[in-house]
Amino acid sequence: MRGKWSLSLVMFTLLVLVAPVAVWGQESVTTIDYPGADLTIVTGINPKGDIVGYYHIPGTPGSETHGFFLDRDGFVTIDYPQATTGAALDINPAGDIVGAYRKSDGAQHGYLLRRGRFTTINVPGATFTGAYGINAAGDITGHFGVPNSGKMNVFLLRHGRFTTYVHPDAVAGMRMTCAFGIGHDDQIVGHYVDGLGMHGFLLNEGVFTTIDVPGGKNADAQGINPEGEIVGLYTEIGTGTATVPAKIHGFVMDKWGVFTQIDVPGAVNTWIRGNNPRGDLVGEYTTTVIVGTLTTTTTHGFLMTAR
Repeated sequence: MRGKWSLSLVMFTLLVLVAPVAVWGQESVTTIDYPGADLTIVTGINPKGDIVGYYHIPGTPGSETHGFFLDRDGFVTIDYPQATTGAALDINPAGDIVGAYRKSDGAQHGYLLRRGRFTTINVPGATFTGAYGINAAGDITGHFGVPNSGKMNVFLLRHGRFTTYVHPDAVAGMRMTCAFGIGHDDQIVGHYVDGLGMHGFLLNEGVFTTIDVPGGKNADAQGINPEGEIVGLYTEIGTGTATVPAKIHGFVMDKWGVFTQIDVPGAVNTWIRGNNPRGDLVGEYTTTVIVGTLTTTTTHGFLMTAR
């Protein structure tokens, strides 16, 4: 895969910033920080352990990010040609990558990167498109803006044809249905927003199943592997103040519907963004340093390796 892309190549060694530790049935946690970045978010991992995500460099506009690919040889930056900002969001077993980018006109587009060639993904007539998930068959999911409505709806792109979905309860609420992950049989996970808040969902053959974490709120399903394990994040009920946000935890829901809370040791908050067939998890976490009256929060990517 390496050397086939017409991209800016930046090679570094993977930075291991925390020692392996046993945690919640997982074997070890590795912090992933793109060199020189003040924010690194890991969004996808395939069966080989190849990782994708995005990062931000200090001194550039807050919305200006770059995608990356990471394997044992180091980082490769992924920038869509002439884009002002972008993100790599998922990777399948063949190494195909999906993501999103913006150009100077401000419009957001999805993309597929396959064998070094970019293909833009736009839902016809949409105000914006983001491609967030790709499975082994090359089927792609994400969400898009519906013109003159304020809605976000889900799409499935299969064999060059778009199918769109909207959660029925989202119509009466905030009219938002967003997709982030896709399984091998086109099971799609994401979230919808209604009048009570945000809820995760599993979309299977056109039928939505709500995912709410017991004891939590604002669940967001982000990934699903071939074993049917769904990962994501939620907000802990009873935490948070007017000045301190409520605590966020990652979760894994197995195929029987049993939830496991996931927290990176020492983290303030943990987000799970993706998983692979081995059960490896990727995402980001935050740490906080307080010096006098100054509080500094840093966002790191991570890989949590299964036993």
